[in-house]
Amino acid sequence: MSDPVAPDGPLYRSVVRPSTPLVVVGAVVAGVGVLTGLLVAAMGGASVVLGAVVLVALVLLGWLVARGPVRVTVTRDAVRIGYPFASRTIRISDVTDVGAGDHVDGAGYGWGVRWEGRGKWAYRVGGPMATLVHRGGRLGVSVTDPHAFVEAVVDARQDIA
Repeated sequence: MSDPVAPDGPLYRSVVRPSTPLVVVGAVVAGVGVLTGLLVAAMGGASVVLGAVVLVALVLLGWLVARGPVRVTVTRDAVRIGYPFASRTIRISDVTDVGAGDHVDGAGYGWGVRWEGRGKWAYRVGGPMATLVHRGGRLGVSVTDPHAFVEAVVDARQDIA
């Protein structure tokens, strides 16, 4: 939400963390990573390096699933979407429409950054969604309050003449 003390501050800010089922899935993936890495490393020789790589990769994937938040900030100039390893900025002047709910019409549900067809992307970790239509396509994002997100984007768009 906007801060009345800071006129140049964000119009909207949201941090959505993965829901409990995703935390459990992330922990399972990390656990499988540890077991697989140790089993491969136990083979000896060059497998030790491969085991270490598998261990690190799956533990990082597990952490990303379990803890990776979607951060959304709306300012007068841009909408910034942050997700570990995949942040994105859309200029307000490129925004053509915005709506509460998921209007990306992708291939289903899931978590993380998803390509859902030509020009369509989603940053999902569960919870309410909002859709931002821009010159390059559509972007679905998990937000804490979709209606406040829409109001902030509409407010920022009013400054463009």
